[in-house]
Amino acid sequence: MSSTIPFIKYSATGNDFILIDNRRRILNGDETTLLHEMCGRKTGIGADGILLIENPRRADCAFTMRYFNRDGRESEMCGNGARASAFHAYTHGMATAEMYFEVSGDRYHARVESDRVRLRMQSPHDLRLQPGALKTLEYPEGLHLEECGFVNTGVPHYIVFVNDVSKAPVTALGRTLRHHPAFAPAGANVNFVEMVSPSHLKLRTYERGVEEETLACGTGAVASAWLAHLRHHMSFPITLTTPGGELCVEQELATGRLTLAGNVRKTFTGEYLRCD
Repeated sequence: MSSTIPFIKYSATGNDFILIDNRRRILNGDETTLLHEMCGRKTGIGADGILLIENPRRADCAFTMRYFNRDGRESEMCGNGARASAFHAYTHGMATAEMYFEVSGDRYHARVESDRVRLRMQSPHDLRLQPGALKTLEYPEGLHLEECGFVNTGVPHYIVFVNDVSKAPVTALGRTLRHHPAFAPAGANVNFVEMVSPSHLKLRTYERGVEEETLACGTGAVASAWLAHLRHHMSFPITLTTPGGELCVEQELATGRLTLAGNVRKTFTGEYLRCD
């Protein structure tokens, strides 16, 4: 027996997502295997992850977003995925251009500005400047061990400053660090950051759950900008150039909260044939 699952594909600064309107509970229960299959680039639709839009659980939110990595497992947050979800909600009449929505119990504010979406992030926490357990690792030349650090911006991130991000061993070292015992049991995303100017960074990210480099990572951009601000006194706004395009991290004067902004576009719609 087979059934179809309607979806829309979005790209948020190179991060690509399958978005499913799940307000009528098309998907219910453990769908890990199905979601993993849908994200497959050779046998499925292909994506970095899946966004489920569900009914709001609180009166002050337009909807609830759930995010699943390419491996089919649910994750706490995805910055670029949240921006894509806000864009979808606005363009499909679910919310106004300025909205609140829920992710993992937290309330997020977003503003849609044409094809650009600005997202107010939760405050960075669990800051650790160069976790001691990592000092035993042998780092390639050009990576600044003394300037590394860990911070959670919705999901855990480890940041490594490099001289030339184009030469950074993103896959090899990223995989090693992502599984390092210092970040157990959840693991961490790994960001390689090059300082270009006092307000410009270049960024490449190895994402857990995707298990390879992605074209962009929103929470990684916020984590990298925040650590650059603390380590090198960089002033906001900070522009981050990723393989997928540019992201901008700013700090609101009124709240002190960080915002993440970048482009979002719908790439196509379709139906996925599910064979039960």
